[in-house]
Amino acid sequence: MSARSLPARRRTLAAWVGYDMALHGYALMIPAVGFALYFTSFVAAGEPRASLLWSIAVAIPLVVAGLLAPLLGALADARGRHRVLLVVATLACAAATAALAIPGQGAIVAAIVIFTLAHLAFLLAGSLYNAYLPKLSDENNVARISGLGWGLSYFGSIACLLLCLPFVAGGIVPGGEGRYALAFVVTAAFVAVVGLPAAFALPATQADGAGRGNPYRRIADSVRGWRGRPQIPRFLIGYYLINDAVVTVVYFTGIFLRDTFGLSVQQVLWHSLAFQLVAIPATLAFGWLGDRWGQQRALLLSLAIWAIVLLLMAFAGGAWAPLAIVGCLGLVLGSTQSLCRSMFARLFPSDRAGEYFGFHALAGRASSALGPLLFGVVATLA
Repeated sequence: MSARSLPARRRTLAAWVGYDMALHGYALMIPAVGFALYFTSFVAAGEPRASLLWSIAVAIPLVVAGLLAPLLGALADARGRHRVLLVVATLACAAATAALAIPGQGAIVAAIVIFTLAHLAFLLAGSLYNAYLPKLSDENNVARISGLGWGLSYFGSIACLLLCLPFVAGGIVPGGEGRYALAFVVTAAFVAVVGLPAAFALPATQADGAGRGNPYRRIADSVRGWRGRPQIPRFLIGYYLINDAVVTVVYFTGIFLRDTFGLSVQQVLWHSLAFQLVAIPATLAFGWLGDRWGQQRALLLSLAIWAIVLLLMAFAGGAWAPLAIVGCLGLVLGSTQSLCRSMFARLFPSDRAGEYFGFHALAGRASSALGPLLFGVVATLA
């Protein structure tokens, strides 16, 4: 890297981290806590299948995004349209997120449709965003760069939570649902105000010389080429299995803490803040450990801590249990996903990053849909 390119590289890295802050703000206030509680407590209030309905709402955009992401990535690589598509996805996510404030009690179908649009745009934006990682890193620092982006992005979650706090602090109470729903408008503004400048600051990508090629043929050629790169399908299968558990925890922890430990909305939000404060240094540390100790060893350590998390969720009781659960989650949730991302970034040519992170999204979204659906079924039958 030349001395002249270093400032430009740093500006790109700053924009990349900034965009992830916008994504994490949305991720906390919509699928993880804010809208998840609003949907099950108000929109689907009195519905005995509320958890199952929420799992269906989560699964639909995950499946669609998984099917579209490889095609969108191949198109972005072939025609050099990563930044344009990222801006479009950001605008769509912000608009649909603001519209989540519209459905009232009983408007279950409308809420699911609007959430599907918002979350689909969010998921596709995340896949396009990930494709910049190989352009920002090399094999010696990819885990640290990935961990830096994921770790610092939790500041976006904290900022968005604090902006929404005046609207959600009172919880979801009769007559106050409209005030609570304004938090979704604030979240939409956060996504637009933070995400759009960051997206525009990312460098435009170049077409790879096959701009007029058929993206379906590109995908088929890539899959045929995996015969000579068996590490790629092996990774995708492993990631599928890991991500199944990880994303189920993401989408249902807020509901789990409310239903199992009787936490109020305010308490769930404060526990979410505690999670962010643990996750920031932990994700940065695991990124450093991944480059220093080896990504596979670091990932195995994170999976060992995951076993502790799941044991706590299954058997822990008492006032200390919720904080212990979110504390352990903070150690590994972002760390595991960041390490998986950096491991995958080393397996393919950088000029096919959009396409390959589309396959990464396909594996992740397919497993993400299965886990929440199973959770919803079990929660409904319990």
